[in-house]
Parts: sequence; structure tokens; C-alpha cells
Amino acid sequence: MDKVFIRNFLIFVLLLVTGVGLLIYNLLASDRALGKIDTAVTHTHKVITQAEQLSARVKGMLIAQRTFLLTGDPDFLKEYNAKKTEVYERILTLDELTEDNKSQQKRLSELEKDYHAFANKLEARTEQVGPSISISQLGDIAEVDALKDNILLINKSILDEEYELLNMRIRVLQARKSEYLITLIGGILTGTVILLIFNSFLLGAQRKRSRVEASLKDSEDRFALALEGTQDGIFDWDIKSDNVFYSKRFFKMLGYDDKPTYGSLNILKELIHPDDSEKVWKNVELYLDNQLSEYSQEFRLRHKSGRWVWVQSRAKALFDKNNKPYRMVGAHTDITHLKQEQEKLERQKKEAEDANTAKGDFLAHMSHEIRTPLTAISGIAEILDRSKTEFDKKQQKLVNTLNTSAASLKDIINDVLDFSKIESRELELQESVFPLKKLFKDVISMMKIKANEKGINFVFDIKEIDDAEFYGDDVRLRQIIINLIGNALKFTDSGGSITVVAKFEDRDGDTFLRIDVADNGIGIDPGDFDIIFDRFKQADSSESRKYGGTGLGLPISRNLAQLMGGDIFLSSQKGEGSTFSVLLPMKLENENIDEGELKNLNKKLSNKVASEFKDKKKALIVEDYDGNVVVIGYILEEIGLEYDVAENGKEALKFWEENYYSVILMDVQMPEMDGFTATKKIREAEKKSNLHHTPIIGMTAHALVGDKDKCIEAGMDAYLSKPIVEKDLVAEIFKQIKASKKAA
Repeated sequence: MDKVFIRNFLIFVLLLVTGVGLLIYNLLASDRALGKIDTAVTHTHKVITQAEQLSARVKGMLIAQRTFLLTGDPDFLKEYNAKKTEVYERILTLDELTEDNKSQQKRLSELEKDYHAFANKLEARTEQVGPSISISQLGDIAEVDALKDNILLINKSILDEEYELLNMRIRVLQARKSEYLITLIGGILTGTVILLIFNSFLLGAQRKRSRVEASLKDSEDRFALALEGTQDGIFDWDIKSDNVFYSKRFFKMLGYDDKPTYGSLNILKELIHPDDSEKVWKNVELYLDNQLSEYSQEFRLRHKSGRWVWVQSRAKALFDKNNKPYRMVGAHTDITHLKQEQEKLERQKKEAEDANTAKGDFLAHMSHEIRTPLTAISGIAEILDRSKTEFDKKQQKLVNTLNTSAASLKDIINDVLDFSKIESRELELQESVFPLKKLFKDVISMMKIKANEKGINFVFDIKEIDDAEFYGDDVRLRQIIINLIGNALKFTDSGGSITVVAKFEDRDGDTFLRIDVADNGIGIDPGDFDIIFDRFKQADSSESRKYGGTGLGLPISRNLAQLMGGDIFLSSQKGEGSTFSVLLPMKLENENIDEGELKNLNKKLSNKVASEFKDKKKALIVEDYDGNVVVIGYILEEIGLEYDVAENGKEALKFWEENYYSVILMDVQMPEMDGFTATKKIREAEKKSNLHHTPIIGMTAHALVGDKDKCIEAGMDAYLSKPIVEKDLVAEIFKQIKASKKAA
């Protein structure tokens, strides 16, 4: 309290001294300014006086000279000479007084010139013969009067400027006097206010001190009651004497009623759990040594019953001027119930994570188990399909059924895995520039066959986007359109119609690609709009049984559209058909991607692709499933690539050490040594021996989120998911061998 009072007292004294000093300074400054202005006014008065006297002397000089000429009285001649001397003195005085005024100096110069001419004329008259002469004898009267008038006129302009200057200086002087008076009054008022405030402060401080002293005992009583009522245990540690005050609640929360209120720190040390003791006192030391900004930690104390109570300890230390701690006050809060809840949540979290991991492992395992034989099935189906002209109609039908079934199974697996990637927010778009017309024609030619088989009229209008190119992921856009048309085909009966319209649409100055897929099928009730975009759901479970499907097509399509920056909207009524509208923004980005070479690879195997491998090249197939080896080997033979086969990573390393391969097709999951390990060992050997980089394409049946990253991190150059698509495999082999050739 005394320190605060002294500080405030010093502040008031400082304010008072500063105010008085500023007042004196302002008064002195104003006084100096008034003195300067007063001097200037006096100076102007002198100039005006001299100028007025000059005019009178000039007139008197002329009158005295003419009177002398008329009367011949020598007294008038004396008066004339006296006036002439006075005029010249006035001119000299004015020249001295206005030496810092250029305009006045210029006027005086003209005046002095005219004066000399005027004086010379008068002198010439005075020297004329005879004490008495008539004015008619003087022929220069007009000339003399003109000189006189000119002198008076110039002198008048000098007077006018000086009067104007005088008026201005008088106004400034009056303003300065007003400011001086205001400053004086303001200073007096400010000083009075400061003194009154200071007096009020002294009285207030005295009253406050009295109130504080009067209520000190009440505060101590309230604090004691608060200690008794709080759920926290309070401690107050006098560090220098090592004495500690413990509140009653401190020990009561531990089941003790007989512990002393005052005691040493050893009482607390004996209660701390042995496993926590070292950590507790280490944190205390760090805090008291100013290495921790605050003290707060959790540890266990022994209850009287033998169980352990979790407490949160918080405290604040006081330090002397040498930054040494002398007191530490804090509280212990019982957080046992919070710890129990935390442990329960951690157990539940671990159980959930274990369940999720088990689900992921199961999905990965099932994906591998299904995709591995599916690669062989779909590959053989594609090979047979290319040769189906050699079969009879019954066999061709079997081949078509095989192809269709393999494609359907592949679509179902891809839908499940795609949704897994979308849910994990790890699906990446592979964007490039592509012609919209080609994409739509590919989709329409494929879906038109299905429409014809079902007897549905299929109409499409893509005139507006005929020559347009789009920057995006053509594979995912194709997937969206196929899903929407497939959905329309599924829910439209024979004799119905489906219309596909693609056009550009302006929305708030931005261009969007709009694709409408309309059908006149069974329609959807508006109340079920949200349901159909949920995974594994259809608007009516009976429809699901009737029409089949996983219920993932529409949710995947909408998520893909949103990932592309757009969305899918629905307009429908029950029994009146549906219209699904895709809106995608036209992106302005452009990438320098050479699409020409890869477009050729999107076709079936051709001589152009095979010719790229006319030089002798060899591949290594690392695969433990014979069916996949047969299919992949067949594909390599068709493009002119010889190959070796290794059944696991260990064999692959041996083959690689003994041969040079243009590309390695590396399965990921194999016995003895997996593909990741084999790839890492190849990369380590290449780096150690400075060998040429061998392109490695990973092949995995898992195809889950993160598999691509694992392949790249292991050192693989690319990644293909099973079942392997022939054109994708050829494209990737072509790309990697060509890139390797450029790098060599």
C-alpha cells in the first residue's frame, strides 16, 4: 500500500512540476514573441513618421524656395536650405529603416532619383540673378511640380505599404496577447485542477487505507472459510525455513484426520507414489530454477486406505530481488475420476483402432485374394475376346459372358475400394487436357450396346462441346457419366428412353460443364433424394432386390464431382423419371503434357506400340501366381518383350544380379521376400555400385489408400492395381522404358 501511495505521489508531483514548467516556458515564449512583434510595430511607426515628415518637408522646401524667389528675403532662403537638409536626412533614415524590405528599397531608389532632379531644379532657380523675380520668368514650374508630385506619390506608396504592414502587425500583436492571456488562465486552471486532484488523491488514499485496515480481519476470516469449503487441498511452503502450511482439506481428501496443519515437506514426500517421486521433485526444481514458466503436474498420493489418489498440483512461487524463491503456494485437486474416464476412453479408442485395423487388414487381404485370380480371369477373357472369331456362336457367347462377368466383378471391387479412398480423403485426381468429344463417344458407344440389349431408346446431344477440350481427370469423369447412364438403364424398363445432353453453362461469370442424364423410368420420391446418395442404399429396398447393385455408384459419382469442384443435382418425381445433372467448373490450368504418345497406347495392341521395342529388350516378371504369369507373359510377347519369371523377391534379386532388364514387373505380396523389400535392396545395390536405374512397376492386389505411396517410398517408379488392365500395363511399360532411355 505504501509503495503504491509513494508511486502515485511522485507521479502527481512530476505532473505538477511538468505543468508549471510548461506554463513558465509558454509564458516566456509568448513574452518573447510579444516583444518581437512590439519592436516590429515600433519600427513600422518610425518608417511611417519619417515618410509623413518627408512629404511635409518636400512641400515646405518648395514653398520656401518660391517665397524667396518672389520676395528676395534671405530668411526664406535659409528656411529652404534647412528643409532641403531635412528631406535628405529623412530619405537616408528611411533607407536605413527599410533595408530588409526590397519593395520599399526600390521605391526609395526612385524617390531619391526624383529628389535629386527636384533639388537640382530648385538650386538652378535660386542661382538666377536678382533678389526678386516674377513667377512668369520661371519656365520650369510644371516640370518642378511634376517632380514634386512624383516624389509625393512614391512616398504615398511607401506609406500605404507601411500602414498595411502596421495593421497586420497590430492584429498579430492582439492575437498574441489573447493567446498569452489564454495560456496564463489555462495554466492557472490546470494547476488548480492538479492540486485539487492531488488533494483528492491524498484524501482517497487515506480513506482507502483505513478501509483496508478495517476489513483485513474480515478478509482473513473469509479466506479461512474458503479454505475449509473448497475441494482443493492448499499448501503454503516457506522455502527458507522448509515449513509448510497444509489446509485441512489437503489431508482430508487422502482420508487423514490427524495430520498436523503445520509441518515439514517430508510429510508430503512420504505420500507420493515411488514411481512418481523423482519426476515430481525434478519439476519442482526446474520451476524454482526458472526453467519452467509455470508449475503444474499430475501424480499419485497414497490414501489412508492404501489406494492411490491422482491429484493435479498447481502452484505459484514468489522470488526476491535476487530472483531466489522464498515462498511457494499451491493447491492439489483430486482428479482420480477424470483419470479413470481417460483410461476408459483410451481403452475404447484402442479397441476401435484395433477393429478398424482388423477391418483394413481383412479388406486388404480379401482384395488381394480376389484380385489375384481376377487378374488371370479378366486377362484370359480379353485374350479370348480378341480371338472369338475363331469360335462358334456358343463359344462366343461363353466368352462374352466371361468378359461381362469379369467386368462386373471388377466394377464391384473398384466401387468398394474407390469409396474407401474417398472416405479417407486420399483419392488423387490425375488431371490432364483431353477432348470431351472423344470421351463422350467412347462412353456412348459402350452404353448404347447395353441400351439396345434392353430395348431402350438412347439419345445424346453433344454438339455444343464438339470441339472443346477439358482440363481434368478423364478416367474419373468417364466413371461419373457411366455410373449415371448405368443407373438410368437399371431403372428404366424396355421401351423407355434415356437422353444425355452435354453443354456449357455460365454461372455468375464462371463457365461450367453441364451434363444432364434424363430417363423416363420409375422416378424417385423427392423425400428420398438424400438417401440415394448414401452408400449401400437405394430409395426402396424392394427396388434393390429387383434391380440389384451395390448402392455405391451414385455416392461415388457425387463425391468425385465434389472432388473436382462441382456437384451432382437431382430432379425427379415418383413414376415420372429422373434427371441427374453434373456441374463441373472449367479449369483454366494447363499442363505441358504430351498426350500424343499415350493416346496410341489407349488402343488395342498395335504395330506402332510394338515398334517402340524393336531393339532387344527384356523384362522380369516377379509374381507367385501362375495365372497372372500366363496373362502378363502373353501381353509381353505380343509387344515383343522377352521375359524371365521369379516367384518371389529373393529369386528376383538373383535374376537382377545376373541379367540386365529394361523393366521389372514387381508383385507386392509374395512368400519369402515381398516386393517392397526386394525393391529396396535393388535400389541400395544400384546406389552402392553406381548402376543404371532399372524401372520397377509395382503390381498389387490390395489397391487400397496408401498402397501407391508405399510403392513409391520403397523405390518403385510406378504402380498398377490388380486386376491388371492390358492397355494400362502396356502404357506404363512404354512410358518407363522410354523415360529410362532418355535418362541413360
